Amino acid sequence: MRPSFQRKLTAWQATALCAALLAPTLASAGEVTIRRDSFGTAHVYADEVHGLFYGYGYAIAQDRLYQLEMSRRSTQGSVAEVLGQEYLKFDIGIRQNYSPKSIRLQLAKLPKTDLDILDGYAAGINGWIDEIHRNPAQLMPKQFIDNGFEPEKWTAFDVAMVFIGSMINRFGDYNTELDNQQLQDGLIAKNGEHDGKALFNLLLSVDNPNAPTTVPKGEWNPALRAGAYVPAKAAQAARPAAASTQALASSEPFQLQDAPKERAFSNIIVLGAKKTADARAILLNGPQFGFYQPAYTYSIGLHGAGYDAVGNSPFGYPMVEFGYNRDISWGSTWGAGDNVDLYRLQLNPQNPREYLFQGRYRPFETRTETIAVKAGKPERVTLYRSVQGAVVDYRPEQGVAYAKRRGWEGEEVATLMAWNKVGKARDHEQWAAQVSQSAINVNWYYADQRGNIGYALGGRYPVRVQGHDHRLPVPGNGDYEWQGFMPFASNPQVYNPSTGYIANWNNRPAEGFPSPDEWWYSWNDADRVKALFSRLEARERFTPQQAWDLMMDAAFEDPNARFFVPRLVKVASASDDPRLREAADILAHWNYQDRDNDADQRYDSPATPIFRAWLKQMLALSQGDALPAQQAPWFLETGYLDAGASTPGSQNIEVGTKVVHQAMQARESGKTGSFDLFRGKDVDALMLQALRQGLDDLGKTQGADMQAWRSGVAHITYAAKNFLGVPQAENSEEMRIKLAMNRGTENNLTVFTAKGVEGYEVVAPGQSGFIAPDGARSKHFDDQLKLYGDLDKKRTWLQQADVEANSTETIRLSY
Repeated sequence: MRPSFQRKLTAWQATALCAALLAPTLASAGEVTIRRDSFGTAHVYADEVHGLFYGYGYAIAQDRLYQLEMSRRSTQGSVAEVLGQEYLKFDIGIRQNYSPKSIRLQLAKLPKTDLDILDGYAAGINGWIDEIHRNPAQLMPKQFIDNGFEPEKWTAFDVAMVFIGSMINRFGDYNTELDNQQLQDGLIAKNGEHDGKALFNLLLSVDNPNAPTTVPKGEWNPALRAGAYVPAKAAQAARPAAASTQALASSEPFQLQDAPKERAFSNIIVLGAKKTADARAILLNGPQFGFYQPAYTYSIGLHGAGYDAVGNSPFGYPMVEFGYNRDISWGSTWGAGDNVDLYRLQLNPQNPREYLFQGRYRPFETRTETIAVKAGKPERVTLYRSVQGAVVDYRPEQGVAYAKRRGWEGEEVATLMAWNKVGKARDHEQWAAQVSQSAINVNWYYADQRGNIGYALGGRYPVRVQGHDHRLPVPGNGDYEWQGFMPFASNPQVYNPSTGYIANWNNRPAEGFPSPDEWWYSWNDADRVKALFSRLEARERFTPQQAWDLMMDAAFEDPNARFFVPRLVKVASASDDPRLREAADILAHWNYQDRDNDADQRYDSPATPIFRAWLKQMLALSQGDALPAQQAPWFLETGYLDAGASTPGSQNIEVGTKVVHQAMQARESGKTGSFDLFRGKDVDALMLQALRQGLDDLGKTQGADMQAWRSGVAHITYAAKNFLGVPQAENSEEMRIKLAMNRGTENNLTVFTAKGVEGYEVVAPGQSGFIAPDGARSKHFDDQLKLYGDLDKKRTWLQQADVEANSTETIRLSY
């Protein structure tokens, strides 16, 4: 590789140049140009796919090599090799959860043009690693030195696994069916069969018709999903009936583990021609991945070989996931559709390496792997697969194992390629063709230069056998096997909805689409997306800045308040207790915003602590006595952060809160059905009791002057550990913003006008995580932190003339 440079060179670039000039000239070389703007965003120019992604890999390695290395190890289960024994259990869990053989087979089937994407990206990373080895004293990232190991060369498999491990195996693989089973068993034990199941169906509703939808009601036909459940085959019906799922699970003395809970999601608004002013279409995305140092996403421009796209993407992804080209813009949020099921396998008492399937015991597929451990002995582990998929819980001493069946398995690499090629689409048809190839449950959004907008839920969703409750594990004996997949046409989607806009905050895609199976996520009438809907309906048209301000304003709204405060104010105002009336007056004048405009590290309004204290008491009074002790904390949480705590990514309305609101609505309408969450209690009286108790608690800690009450603020901390809890930076690199915001890890805005397309984004803390051996940090280490804290944004560039005019560095490579 021979790099050449123009304009001012940094010290590490100059060193790289000297070393590169000594490298041998390649007999057959391609040319790559990388231009960086004033925020360090790399724009890569090349004529060939391999060269384009070579430049991408080279640029991101300059900025994020240690983060990339730890992401590779995190997603393949080799962290203990460099960080020691404490990560051995983590590595085993990661390896248990995927099949390297399957990924390699998928890669082997790729056409050369697709493989060039991954090979080129890996080669670009390796090109920069070669530069480091020529001059480690200046170019080796300090984190490698501090942790006593060096970067290793990359392959196409490594590149694919960063995407698969951090996107598909994260957002596509949520499943709490075993936790759900234990919850149902506990509810039945505490409340009896009828009420226990009824409460379970409230907490994990299958279909709440009042839940707000991204596709306007009436603009997608729920009948398209009519084939999602089919009768069992005759051969299955002829076999002896399997024991009930409940009996299978409840007969085993499982030790309940800490229930998983995710707090990282995303929101978006897309405005079409009739909803915009000074624009033809606007797309504003806020992916909520959480906050990390270096930044979770990486900004990039790709120009040439069929690409001309700008935006950003989660670190290490060879694509532009959130961005635009000359013709269209695209974005995404988590879709929450259920295409993962858990199967309970009955092990052979004589040989626990066999399981019962279709009337006979069959051997597991096994593989043995050796996990290296820093300063320790290597660990050999045996991993199992059944016909359903990876065995994720193997308990031979109890005669049981659990396997996961995933709708996306075998399509991981095809999904990666589809996401990559979205950036090459030029119209809605081409965009939809790629979204249809995405196998995981992610929502996709579209806007174009003609003012059209669109939405589609991606993912392959199974055809299940009737009687299969997707919320609970089912026997793996063959009676509940999937019967194929629903066609993409049955996924909710819309083009140019009648509203003129599309908005989503991980809410229900469309009416008739079944709810998620996670106990910690539900679709109910109370949904934070209404914070977006209400603002969008309040104005006929939006300028780009007004759309940006809308999203920033929603980031400070208490997500629960709009659903309870009006009624609470009404009942408390009528009370003969002057304390309750004073609290009602404070709440009545609250705009539901949690801000700190005077920068005293306390939220500005006394309404904040009053409402939070009320909600805590209301949850306990309404449902606390009906919940099993083990699971009660899951549903009694308010979701608010303690003073001084850091937001993990986003704040949502907790399931317990949604259920209380739903029960209040049902009582008010007289449609409680056969189960009343409040057990006949007067709801208004219960609300007042909760308010009294909340005020009593606040009075003890904050004194008698209600007007002076305040809650301490929470923060955004850019954590040194990655999304899986593995260090990707040193603790000393952590930084924070003083006030938490319920908004994207990054925000990106695309505006189509009569003059063309403009892009904006903010990706804090900065583009680069590089720290030199002497401790000097890249100038782009945190140069977007203030932008983010100030609710501001920067321009992104697409046209070559704009890129050149705003370039501060240029690198030319031969590969």
